[in-house]
Amino acid sequence: MADDAKTDTKNPPSWLGGTLTILSGISFFLLCIAFPLVGPAGSRVPNATKNKAVFFAVLILTLLLSGFATRIKLQQRKTLSQLPFPTATALLSGTCIAILVILLFNGFAI
Repeated sequence: MADDAKTDTKNPPSWLGGTLTILSGISFFLLCIAFPLVGPAGSRVPNATKNKAVFFAVLILTLLLSGFATRIKLQQRKTLSQLPFPTATALLSGTCIAILVILLFNGFAI
């Protein structure tokens, strides 16, 4: 009985990867809605720093959710050999990293 509890703590629940994937997709949708905050119009207003901070917070949330989803799905893939590579969450993580780099160099403000 104690051995079962130890193996359960190493492997995440099967529903966790899918749930994090859905949450990261919703968070990315909110990030896309917030794009005008850091665009040319949002960068010329008096509260541009607050706009950038809100966008940065949503971006970090999306990056964390998609990164954890990718990691959990890869971990589940090791234990269950029939699972495919988590392409959607890996692409979402890569997209978030690219957006973060562009944001840090102020590329959206033009």
